[in-house]
Amino acid sequence: MRVRDLALALCVLALVSCGQPAQEETGYESGSSAPLSDEEEAADHSVELEPVDPLLVAAPPEDFVAIEPSEVGVFGAPTIMDSIHDLISGEALEGEASVSLTVREDGDIAFADIVRDNIPDDSVAAGHVRVEFRREPEGWFPTNAYRRWMCRRGAHANQWSKELCE
Repeated sequence: MRVRDLALALCVLALVSCGQPAQEETGYESGSSAPLSDEEEAADHSVELEPVDPLLVAAPPEDFVAIEPSEVGVFGAPTIMDSIHDLISGEALEGEASVSLTVREDGDIAFADIVRDNIPDDSVAAGHVRVEFRREPEGWFPTNAYRRWMCRRGAHANQWSKELCE
């Protein structure tokens, strides 16, 4: 069951924006999803996260496997941070694992890249999830999600792959 949970968490980390051109990052790449209103800032109990490596953010959609956002626990919410909270919370981490986050917003579309590194698993070293969001009057809704893994061993050892790790 633990491997399945890890695989699910990794899936969340690999979400990519399918077929979308590169977007400029806004000024909240180091852990917040957007400039927060006073109410959002007061309700935000998250820890400041490091930004995702720009080379990972630049990865093309074909480097990922497409999944349903709900597979990684991402649903519509008033803010992007609310939507991805379970993916970046301390509860999602074990041991030495770390999470980094970069959110890019372009009008009514946003992309969140979440990377979980140092995963305590014998076959999976890291996971990358990319989620694409659409802004609606009620908040942000995930439209696409993508994932990939960094394997510790096997044919894809020490490289990102959309194939499951051995």
